[in-house]
Amino acid sequence: TDPGRSNPGGTVVTNPSFNDPARSERSEALVRVAMAAFTGGQRSATMNQNNWNKKFQTMRANKLKSSVVDQNRQNTGNLDRTQRPNALSMMKNFYTGYKDPNTREQTLRHGRAVPRTKKFGDDEFFGPEEGGTTTREGRTEPDIRGDKDRNIGEGFLADLMDRDYKTLDKLPPEVRKQLRVKYDNRPYFTSWVIFVNIVILIITLCTQSIAPVGFTDKLITQQLLRHNLAYETVGYNQTTNFWIGPDFQSLIHLGAKYSPCMRKDKEYFESIAADTAIEDQTGCCVRKDLNVCWQTATTDCTSTFATFYENKVCGLDAAGCSDPAYNNASLWKGPYSTWPNCPISEEARLAETKLEYLDCEVSARPCCIGLQGECVIISQEECEFRQGFFYENNTLCSQVSCITEICGLSGFLFDDIPDQFYRALLPTFMHAGIIHLLITLVFQATILRDQEKFAGWWRIGFIYFASGIGGTMLSAILIPYMPEVGASGALYGILASLLVEVVVNWKIYKSPCIELTKLILLLAILFLVGLLPWIDNFAHIGGFVFGFLTAFVVLPHINYSEEDRIAKMVVQIVCGILAVILFALLFIVFYLAQGSTCENCAYLNCIPFTDSFCQDATMELRPRVGN
Repeated sequence: TDPGRSNPGGTVVTNPSFNDPARSERSEALVRVAMAAFTGGQRSATMNQNNWNKKFQTMRANKLKSSVVDQNRQNTGNLDRTQRPNALSMMKNFYTGYKDPNTREQTLRHGRAVPRTKKFGDDEFFGPEEGGTTTREGRTEPDIRGDKDRNIGEGFLADLMDRDYKTLDKLPPEVRKQLRVKYDNRPYFTSWVIFVNIVILIITLCTQSIAPVGFTDKLITQQLLRHNLAYETVGYNQTTNFWIGPDFQSLIHLGAKYSPCMRKDKEYFESIAADTAIEDQTGCCVRKDLNVCWQTATTDCTSTFATFYENKVCGLDAAGCSDPAYNNASLWKGPYSTWPNCPISEEARLAETKLEYLDCEVSARPCCIGLQGECVIISQEECEFRQGFFYENNTLCSQVSCITEICGLSGFLFDDIPDQFYRALLPTFMHAGIIHLLITLVFQATILRDQEKFAGWWRIGFIYFASGIGGTMLSAILIPYMPEVGASGALYGILASLLVEVVVNWKIYKSPCIELTKLILLLAILFLVGLLPWIDNFAHIGGFVFGFLTAFVVLPHINYSEEDRIAKMVVQIVCGILAVILFALLFIVFYLAQGSTCENCAYLNCIPFTDSFCQDATMELRPRVGN
């Protein structure tokens, strides 16, 4: 009887020559299914009643179909729906391979008839022979780049640079065996990062206004009623953003890298202390004809109808404070910054204390403006025009904390002690605008995704975040008052991992020096682009260094011998220790050894071709008190 033929009763009759006692129950069930499908007979009643056999049949059919589809893709480069094999041809292929004793074991392993080939060494390898190279012994071996998987030394950038690889017959057997390991990890991390970047930018654009597009600050002017009740033309320089996004003050408020928000910056708070000392020399300027007053210096109280009260604060004095806790006269002596904040009540002011600096209406109060939170005494209308934070219940700048308002987010655990250390990582997910995000997405969808297919999500995530944090911290040390956002440090770390991949797999290339030179030239061009204004080259440098070190530690590589394996293990340990030491040094310098910035290092971030070319590449502190 022919194998798999069905009799009129529907019972499958098998050939006695196929009764092999060593065959497992699963193989027996699979053979029955294959023979029944091939001959077009009906399933037996026993098979219909066995749920396990039904599930196994479905799983095997799906595997066979996927294997044939992948093989067709590899051979043709494309697969149309009309080319998909049907169940009959798949079962026929399986039955043909199983019937031949020489291919039976391979058929059960791969789900289809696979020609048997020999592999170097004692192990056996079963796979397609097409697209290979003939070895000296006459065997056919596939080239290194013989499939669609992301293997060692390959990738998007390798294809872009048209790298040349050695054929397998020119490599030792141990190396060939390692090259046959296929890397095809799912890009989970890349997809997650892209999603988070897009969502954060959408939220940013929905909650913040778009800044004027340009490369230099734009002068904004408007005629306003100022604190002296006179209409004057007021103007300020608004920062522009050529990335098409919010201004940099908004980015700081949302989490950009900004050192005064991450630490108690010595230079920043020394500037505040100096301005507070200047504020102690101010007085109350009262304009009698309009019964208004404001806190200012003597030189700014020049109105014919104004009277200047030296060492007095408008609306603030022991005589007007109704809180019994502040009745002690000693509390109202000394610098203004030590005075209690107990302004005169509206009822007491209307009742007239016979003191003009208390009975007048205060027309100007503290307003925090600008990137660095400068405090100025102006009217509420002018403060809103300059997009500042107005304090309607305070009189002096020493009574407010502008840095708290500028930094935003969760605020500080203790007043006037900035501690938003998470800004070392948060800027990696933020972007300055739409163009900035598009450039990042192109990089992530190509190079980052390709590297993750090779290294896996946890390795590439480790390199990505280590590079991002390292680049942000180096930038925060060298240009602390320049707000920055973006994943450039992390992306340069990924580029460094490509360089490491070439170095550790040196022998698989025909001309490794040429391949390394091409990659170094590409990196040099990218670093030269970083010399333009508003591009943080320090973040690029820091990200590249940490990406290089961490890539040596975690990336897969080829071992050419036992000595080579030991040497690379030593290099991994050394690079890991160096990365930890550099991280520790960055945090120590940033938080403890402040003020150790490198003046000449500014040329690594921007080259001043003209006097104003790099004026926005680094920002210095400006006075905090004024009007």
